[in-house]
Amino acid sequence: MKKLLAILPVLLGSCFLFKDYKKTEFEYRLNGQTASTPLIVPRGYVKQEKADTAGISLQTFRYSDGSILYAAYLTDTTYELQAFNKEIHQPLINSAGGLIYKGQSPNELFYREIRQGNYRFGYRNVPSINESYFDSATNYASLQKK
Repeated sequence: MKKLLAILPVLLGSCFLFKDYKKTEFEYRLNGQTASTPLIVPRGYVKQEKADTAGISLQTFRYSDGSILYAAYLTDTTYELQAFNKEIHQPLINSAGGLIYKGQSPNELFYREIRQGNYRFGYRNVPSINESYFDSATNYASLQKK
């Protein structure tokens, strides 16, 4: 009984941690096989799209305010989903490996991309009120085992 009481707050708390997100999977082709990575996506997206062409597996989530969240697997790592001016963008090191590029466009909307080898997790056109949700979603994706 004591064990149940000790675990109960953790179980209830975990439900509340993801109430603003939807759990899903990013599926892509890896060495001719289907692979997947767990994602959490901020709720409220109006359109989900999947594309798998020319060595790029891309899954996007579009929101009514113009925000876009994406996950991608690229066989050609020189291809850029978001181009960053490397003279003014100094990337941060991601704790799970890779680089984090983040910034704010002239229209005051945020963009971010985590680059880990062949993987890209990012967003663009995000207003400041939703920035933390999209940061959490990309952080979560980058911390999953691949």
